[in-house]
Amino acid sequence: MLLTPLSVFASTDVYSLDLEQLMNVEVTTVSKKSQTLMKTAAAVHVISNDDIRRSGATSLPEVLRGVPGVQVAQVDANKWAVSIRGFNDRFANKLLVMVDGRSVYTPLLTGVFWNMQDMLLEDIDRIEVIRGPGGAVWGANAVNGVINIITKSADQTQGTQITFLGGSQEKNLSARYGAKLNDQTSFRLFAKGKHVENFYDTQQYQANDQWRNFLTGFRVDSEFDANNQWMLQGNYKVGTADQLGITEFLSRNAIANQIDYQSGDILFRWTNQQSENNKWRFQAYYDYFSRNSLNVTHEVNTLDLDIQNQLKLLDKHDVVWGLGYRAVFDNLESSYIFTFDPKQRYTRTFSAFVQDDIQLAESVRFTLGSKIEHNSYTGFEFQPNARLLWEINERNSVWTAASRAVRIPSRSDTDVRVNLETIPSRNPFIPPTLISAFGNKNLNSEKVYAFELGYRSQLMQTFTLDTALFYNYYDDLVDFDVSFAGIEQQPVPVHLLVANTFANRMTASTYGAEIITKWQVTNFWQITSSYSWFKLDAQLKTVGFTDTLFSKENSDPNHQFSVRSNIQLPYNLEFNSMFYYTDRLRAHNVSDQARLDLRLAWSPTPDLELSVVAQNITNKQHQEFTANDVFHSEIPRSVYGRIMLKF
Repeated sequence: MLLTPLSVFASTDVYSLDLEQLMNVEVTTVSKKSQTLMKTAAAVHVISNDDIRRSGATSLPEVLRGVPGVQVAQVDANKWAVSIRGFNDRFANKLLVMVDGRSVYTPLLTGVFWNMQDMLLEDIDRIEVIRGPGGAVWGANAVNGVINIITKSADQTQGTQITFLGGSQEKNLSARYGAKLNDQTSFRLFAKGKHVENFYDTQQYQANDQWRNFLTGFRVDSEFDANNQWMLQGNYKVGTADQLGITEFLSRNAIANQIDYQSGDILFRWTNQQSENNKWRFQAYYDYFSRNSLNVTHEVNTLDLDIQNQLKLLDKHDVVWGLGYRAVFDNLESSYIFTFDPKQRYTRTFSAFVQDDIQLAESVRFTLGSKIEHNSYTGFEFQPNARLLWEINERNSVWTAASRAVRIPSRSDTDVRVNLETIPSRNPFIPPTLISAFGNKNLNSEKVYAFELGYRSQLMQTFTLDTALFYNYYDDLVDFDVSFAGIEQQPVPVHLLVANTFANRMTASTYGAEIITKWQVTNFWQITSSYSWFKLDAQLKTVGFTDTLFSKENSDPNHQFSVRSNIQLPYNLEFNSMFYYTDRLRAHNVSDQARLDLRLAWSPTPDLELSVVAQNITNKQHQEFTANDVFHSEIPRSVYGRIMLKF
């Protein structure tokens, strides 16, 4: 996909922009073509490079805090739970995340290893966050939303930049060098090292969750001529993420476990513009990652090929279509906790999509399209969507959408056995009990039928409003079904096995509202606020002898609220404040939280920036999320200083 740079943020201070320009920022993730925010029939939020810098965030999940409809919860020093519109978990399986169009959604555990996605935040051009299904153009697993992280071209990162960050919890050092090979070709090289200290648990003991990461990479952008461009980029990462886990068979003892990981990827993209009405794009990437935990290694290799064409027909039709192929080969060793059968598996996905943007009238556009895929787990999948946009005038637009999207099963759904919990026995004549979960090779895909309504407005020269309402109905959600119990000899000792099998036995409904406002108080002060209301109701599809209908406890807050204030002070000083409120998480026994972050920065010259950031000021430490396989960490108050030098 040819990703148009958001150059307005790269070269201009956001405070000097009027909000009309901000509302007409171009996005590409909704329909795989460039269109302005005001003319987009979807719930979209764009995080600019300046937004990232002023947030004081040091990781991608932290950058996403405060986006309406997005829940970000930190589990420990190196793990996060991130989701859109519900179903949050360490591996939120209904959110598709991409970097420059390369999927980082793991086919192993159906989610994102966020600690493996560390990058130079200064090199991000923008992050496009789509709330709502994106399966019609992006395919399976884009159920509740899409996050596309778009990096700057090499031409935008010329010269040398060195950044050092040091503080109470984190230290990192990064360096980047960019130059031109000739008039048509630019490149950049970069590297970054990071260390995050241990957090503490609820008993004030070290949680043994420190995180060390190193990454390096390159990017080259070039033009054959005015109509042909190509880009080549590659990344390599290696690191360790410690955890204090509950991992011993037939015990509840804690084990200090060091997870070692490495990953690498290379991506090539070629774009050809034969005319204003006919544009082609070809993209190919290879991705590899390996994780070793308790001397057990999981390796996954992915090859992805994609071709796309955009053409205009009969003046009123703007058509985008494409074909895709993805192959995944894995090699998964087993342990006494996780067992995969078979050990190795090769899966393929063939796909085709078409989307027609039809100008029904001067102010009304109708979009109709679908993606058709064939995968190795569930066969053919059909993911249509229809969108209607009415531009009331230059400053107001209303849109509505109806979509169907699917989450396909993965290796961890179909080919796995997981030993979940053990119950010791005090009677020598009664064996201990082991509770295990088993995959199901006959699982269907999880499905969502989504309905959305939105309104965007620049109410006045200094104030904008963006709202969205949604209702989603989910079918064939995966849950445990108790299938059998009996005596098992292995692993020793002899024990009673209670087996739970994954099954498509649940439905759910979610509904909610999201709102974000921007107020240009003065030419040097801007306030951005957001509010999200969310509700989930889930039921069993069939009621058995031991089952009852129920409403599932929610892993997501019913209410979220945030306010960001950016003030440009005299003498090249900036003062930024970020306030976040999150409602309680009943399923995790986590109370509601209020968090305040502050940042003060000074740029004595255009090539030097000094800043100090205080995070989580309102809490000495607090818990944000819980996970079954790790002991709980509490997120501490922290402070750091940062120096960025360019030359």
